[in-house]
Amino acid sequence: MSGRRLRFLTWRNAAATFVIVLARGLQQRSAGEYEAPPSALDEMSIAVLPLVNRSGLQEDEYFTDGIHDEILTRLTRISALSVRGRTSVMQYRDSPKNLREIGQELNARYLLEGGVQRAGGTVRINLQLVDAVRDEHLWAETYDQQLTVENLLEVQSEVALRVVEALNAALTAGEAERIVARPTEKLEAYDNYLRGRHFWNQRSPAAFDSAIRYFNQAILLDPDYARAYAALAETYVLLPEYGGPSIPEVLPFAKAATERARTLDPRLAEAYTVSGYIKAVFEWDREAAELNYLRAIELDPDYATAHQWYSELLAQKRRWDEALAEARRAVELDPLSPAANMTLGSFIAYAGNPGDAIPVLERALGIAPEMAVATYLLASAHVLNGNLAAAAPVFDRVAELTGGDPEVYRAYLAALADPALAQAAATALRHPNVFGNPGTSEYLADLGQFDEAIEALEQEYEARHPYLHWVNSNPCFEGPRSDPRFQDLLRRMKFRE
Repeated sequence: MSGRRLRFLTWRNAAATFVIVLARGLQQRSAGEYEAPPSALDEMSIAVLPLVNRSGLQEDEYFTDGIHDEILTRLTRISALSVRGRTSVMQYRDSPKNLREIGQELNARYLLEGGVQRAGGTVRINLQLVDAVRDEHLWAETYDQQLTVENLLEVQSEVALRVVEALNAALTAGEAERIVARPTEKLEAYDNYLRGRHFWNQRSPAAFDSAIRYFNQAILLDPDYARAYAALAETYVLLPEYGGPSIPEVLPFAKAATERARTLDPRLAEAYTVSGYIKAVFEWDREAAELNYLRAIELDPDYATAHQWYSELLAQKRRWDEALAEARRAVELDPLSPAANMTLGSFIAYAGNPGDAIPVLERALGIAPEMAVATYLLASAHVLNGNLAAAAPVFDRVAELTGGDPEVYRAYLAALADPALAQAAATALRHPNVFGNPGTSEYLADLGQFDEAIEALEQEYEARHPYLHWVNSNPCFEGPRSDPRFQDLLRRMKFRE
């Protein structure tokens, strides 16, 4: 049995548990340097800073982060507010910067900060709302509560409503209803959901494995917990990109969890977002995917992930102006998200402006220096920009991060400079650890080795490579684009020109 299979034994067990619960349910019912985007400060922009774990116990970290995420989620449901995303604000955990500096970097006028202390059966949550521009405290409150799910959810809802009141923000009746809604009545289910989110945010195969286990436990305790189903689906769809089970393996579980979430809560933006991802990346049904993303954005306009994933769909369809607008909106909402910045940078490059893309991709790597995909995209942007010398050390870094052979990338760059070396480079590119998008096919296409590139693409098609959907928009494939075999591949992938 391979290491990949061993790593996901618990995933298989969790998947089996999920099927049982779903059937029952259906029967029953530190940031790098960052330059803020050059947009004017939104008067209704707010960031919820990481809450301090005042118990000092590592075992309470998930609980404190969970309370933070729940408050942030409620605020994103208020269309009058522009709420900065979780990835960005979490960069300021234990930050020495003052609130004015943080507000400037996040392009957020208002900051909500505070702490959580859990002791036995009680919890204390203290919060304050600050105008970062004027350095003025607008509101502060301390909540001492018995540790019940009812009390926790009431505090989170009240905080959101107090922020609305303090900022004199508009609030629709539907938004007010969603803010006070209780996703579950069971404290243990809620606790498992928070633990699952804690691991989901760590974005590693082992962490995803733990997240699946906790989300399934939450569902076992409350089969009608819509957000737990949505979170489970979000975990499944990311597994193939992180070295986990393949798309065909996870697809049935991701779809079942998504549909259950949407049935239980038809207004859950996360469920529509993950449904859009499944339609776009797994099933290549891009028309249905677009409808799902638009519905998610309608329900939660500040959900950065919905904007980012929608931008990816638009880019795959080569609708560059729209893709760039959505990608910029994702960065505006989550300015310190390495994924959002990476996505924007790659689209700028793919749309024909690789020189402008380079500083954006460098910004993503300033936030997350170990991000292999962003490193690869930066190297590719240098190639597209015609600067092979600048690309060389970045490709060396790609090899370092992915365990690849740097000589493979050096052979590729040498062949770009001297076409006589193309065949030798094509031979080198058969190295099993080449990091590409997908595989070696784009490098082969870039070198004019179209027969071998198309052969590699066919192999990726059979394997349902999680990055194959970029074949329509990646400029490396412009060379073989007119080839009937390439056009047939696009047709089978349901791309419509």
